[in-house]
Amino acid sequence: LPQTVVIHDRRPPGLDRTVGAAEANAGLLHADGGWRAVVLPSLGDIAADLGPGPVAIRADGRAVAAVADGEVVEWRLGEEQPAARRPGGGAAIAYASDGSLWVAAGAAPREPGGAAAAGSAIVALAAAAAAPVLAARHEDGSVSVWEPGRAAPLASWPSPVPGATALAVSADGALIALGTPDGADPVAALVTPGGAIARLVEGARAIAPSPARDGLLVAGDWGCAWITAPEEDA
Repeated sequence: LPQTVVIHDRRPPGLDRTVGAAEANAGLLHADGGWRAVVLPSLGDIAADLGPGPVAIRADGRAVAAVADGEVVEWRLGEEQPAARRPGGGAAIAYASDGSLWVAAGAAPREPGGAAAAGSAIVALAAAAAAPVLAARHEDGSVSVWEPGRAAPLASWPSPVPGATALAVSADGALIALGTPDGADPVAALVTPGGAIARLVEGARAIAPSPARDGLLVAGDWGCAWITAPEEDA
């Protein structure tokens, strides 16, 4: 067999996190120099030096936002206009399916500058790409599900995955993914917005349904697996 070697690697030094835009070949990378927005798969920079975060990219890849120095800064990519700056910030930030921007303000998602809500603070926030659904993970380990703009959550429940730090929402908002990328006893699960477990995989660190709901990506220390439903003869 021929011997192969890597002659060029465009990954930035210290790359440890990636966030993809659900509807575009773009994403966010976190490395030694902080966050940057890139085109995939070439990794060419769209916007660099976004800082330590939190950051978010819109599903269509045409807008990026970051929290910096007590402000929420938003860039509309491809448009010749200055960055939009709004007061406020939080521990997490996400774009809803309608393109609106939401930040973790205390115990509830709020538009930038909104007053913080009392209760266990949100530490992670994720949004569905094609449905008005936000999911939040709180300091006390609970998960809440929101419709953008509502004052109260649609549901709130204890996480069925102890120590879960990874949070994502399927494109249609029907499933919430929880994972343990750093835990000693990895577990990943898909949970309905009401808190019922749809899938749970022990030994997996991450799980994600495809946007078309035609398969699951499951990843662990053993590698990655693409799981599809078995085909049945008519």
